[in-house]
Amino acid sequence: MKTAAALLLSVCVILFSAAFGLAVIHSSGFPFSADIAALDIAETSGLSRGEILRNYNAVTAYLSPFSSDEFSLPTLPWTEVSTVHFADCKVLFNWLYLLGALSALTIVFLWRKKLMSRRVLRISGAVTLAVPALLAAVILTDFGATFDAFHALLFSEGTWLLNPAQDGIIRILPAEFFLHCALFIAAFWVVSGAAQLLLGCKKIKKGMAL
Repeated sequence: MKTAAALLLSVCVILFSAAFGLAVIHSSGFPFSADIAALDIAETSGLSRGEILRNYNAVTAYLSPFSSDEFSLPTLPWTEVSTVHFADCKVLFNWLYLLGALSALTIVFLWRKKLMSRRVLRISGAVTLAVPALLAAVILTDFGATFDAFHALLFSEGTWLLNPAQDGIIRILPAEFFLHCALFIAAFWVVSGAAQLLLGCKKIKKGMAL
């Protein structure tokens, strides 16, 4: 029972942390705002920082779960291919946000049912930490292959290899930016896993099982 609860908790923590990390990226503009300079996006794209941010913000606004607008860009060209691609992105974002919300409710349920014992927290924390470790190992082995496999698995065929001349948004979204996003979300997993291990090694508050 405790092992099952720990595995359920770890899945919920991973999903909630990923959704929370994505929400921070989505709402704050980080790490993209820093990557404009760090990755020389203005120089490689031939666009000003202001124009880059206008188009990036248009994409993030479209991807918001609260937006019902059609995909469009203020100054860059786009085709049906990028329209379909970002529609797929929106679906994935919405699913992750939904799963994150359901995971938060499940975590509250586990806590109210007094199933988050120290052992459960330690097991869940270890599993949660294993995820970013595995992700880092895969990414460091071959990020390019991982990036391609991820898109081939989750996106419509032929819609994620955009032509920079026709779909200008790809000029301001280098692969390294997505790597930074993945590492940023992984940091939330690390913090969540470490917090569970810390709580699992401390005296649990009254009302929780040991």
